[in-house]
Amino acid sequence: MIWFTWRQVRSQTVITAAILAAFGVLLLVTASTITDLYAEVAACDGDCANVVSTFLARFRASTAFPAYLAAVGAMYLLPVLFGLFGGAPLIARELETGTHRLVWNQSVTRTRWLAVKLTAGAGLAVVSTGLLSWAVTAWSQRVDSASQDRMIPLLFGSRGVVPVAYALFAFLLGVTSGMLLRKTVPAMASTLALYVGAVVAMPLVVRAHLVAPAHDTIALTAENVQGLSLSPSSGRMTVVGAESESAWTVGNKTILPDGSTFTGPADLSACGPDASPTKCKEWLGSLHLRQDLLYHPDSHFWPLQWAEAGLFVGLAVLLGAFCFWWVRRRIV
Repeated sequence: MIWFTWRQVRSQTVITAAILAAFGVLLLVTASTITDLYAEVAACDGDCANVVSTFLARFRASTAFPAYLAAVGAMYLLPVLFGLFGGAPLIARELETGTHRLVWNQSVTRTRWLAVKLTAGAGLAVVSTGLLSWAVTAWSQRVDSASQDRMIPLLFGSRGVVPVAYALFAFLLGVTSGMLLRKTVPAMASTLALYVGAVVAMPLVVRAHLVAPAHDTIALTAENVQGLSLSPSSGRMTVVGAESESAWTVGNKTILPDGSTFTGPADLSACGPDASPTKCKEWLGSLHLRQDLLYHPDSHFWPLQWAEAGLFVGLAVLLGAFCFWWVRRRIV
């Protein structure tokens, strides 16, 4: 059974190994470029803001930047490929052709049949994605350190252990879809739709609540107002305080001393006869406004990583348990 399963997945294994090797060469070639550009930042002692800005500007203009974008895309693409081309056809193809009956009639139990298939497929997905994630995370460490933006949702999902959990979940989701639909193409379509929905919903709805966010209340003055927009047509004003650096802001509202949300004056004339941004900032200072800020600092990166990875691994385990129940009770 193990030999037969290897024959089925060896093509995927060879293709995956070739892709990983090619990507590894790309990262190795461009790593020296990042190291050279980062030398000034590493040697800086004191106020390095201008040095860091120069490094980031040079990096975005270098040949390493396309590799950086490709690395982010690869970390999102690889898990879904395992779900589409590894998980969805794994059982659906057997059910379409009826070959599962031949295997079961040769003293191979359903549980063993499924266990070997899931172990081989899930192992390939986890090991491959883990190796690529480790390489990309290490390769981009200097860039992430300078830009301090690894907490933003787009980059967060392409670093650390989260992509590994995505790959395991996508694979088991594909297997479950194939087992239920019994057709390869519909299983691939449903896997893609459900996986994309889950990954998109995570930063929009779930991730911010996996770890308790930090909470700050900051006095707003004319100096630390980041955004101030005036709308003469509606006579309204919107004010936004500055967000924390190297953090993912999940809540940012301006409040009055009594704790109620500030929505701006009913009439811009409250700023004075000249309702300019400068005049309105001076007027805002007299209101004693505060900024109510909820955010996840960079120190929450790994707690959020492990929490999100644990959630997706838990979903994958549930899908796997369902597959074992279904193959023993429902498939004929």
